[in-house]
Amino acid sequence: MRMFRNRAFGATLLVGALILAACGSSDEGSGGDVTDGPTITVTSFNFPESTFLAEIYAQALENAAYPVERNLNLGSRELIFPEIESGNVDLLPEYVGSSLQVGFGADAPTTTAEGVSALSEEFAALDMVVLDAAPGEDKNVFVVTQSFADANGVATVADLAGAGDIVLGGPPECEDRATCYAGLVSVYGLSNLAFESIQEGSARIAALESGEIDVSLLFSTQPVIVEKGFIALDETEGLIAPENIVPVVSQEVVDAYGDDLTTLLNDISAKITTDVLLDLNGRVELDAQDPDEVATAWLTENGFLD
Repeated sequence: MRMFRNRAFGATLLVGALILAACGSSDEGSGGDVTDGPTITVTSFNFPESTFLAEIYAQALENAAYPVERNLNLGSRELIFPEIESGNVDLLPEYVGSSLQVGFGADAPTTTAEGVSALSEEFAALDMVVLDAAPGEDKNVFVVTQSFADANGVATVADLAGAGDIVLGGPPECEDRATCYAGLVSVYGLSNLAFESIQEGSARIAALESGEIDVSLLFSTQPVIVEKGFIALDETEGLIAPENIVPVVSQEVVDAYGDDLTTLLNDISAKITTDVLLDLNGRVELDAQDPDEVATAWLTENGFLD
């Protein structure tokens, strides 16, 4: 789809260039005309943090008069990456390590800088540009209840090997991922670990508290971990790579709008720390605020909205 949009946009640029030439203009601005460029389709994964991050970038772009469409809560990478390849995604807040390992099947990076460099090469083949990584990151964590940890002497993922027959709860894609259940079995040798597919995070939390499952996949920036007194198990084998937030933008959009757009997005990312993610997740999960409202409030607090 992007191929056809590129052709149409290229024709518009050609006509515009001829008009400027006829008028004798020599202006070479750093960004494209916001009123005459492609619509930016902003996409998110299907969990609240990804949604409010996408809203943060989308609302800031709209405030700067860029044309924006939303396709939020689209699904996992298994669903989103084909949409990227088809040219249907123009902006996606990604996570460095998971994007490399799950999206491209590449090796896990050991540092954020290494991850961004490798990710830039991978996404370039899809006509996408990787912008600056945020200082904030959100990693997958494997959590147990305090009572389970006490009863089984568990503090690390490796300790699960001595806990008898146990069950991990996670979303469907977790079962086959090297960063999730498949990795726990292959890297840690947890042959005693079974898997139960539970899509929603709230349902996994309830299953963990009720004893239906023994271990749950959660995100490190979920405030419920502290609120419920869960134990996030130490992961000692590098299964989980650096997971800094990084916006990925289509080359078409970058070419159309230039430095004005990328500078705006990079300025926003620079303020997204891990503490910010914890705070905003708390507003959604504990205070029951909508992700779009959370995004608006944060942008206003940080001077990105009038």
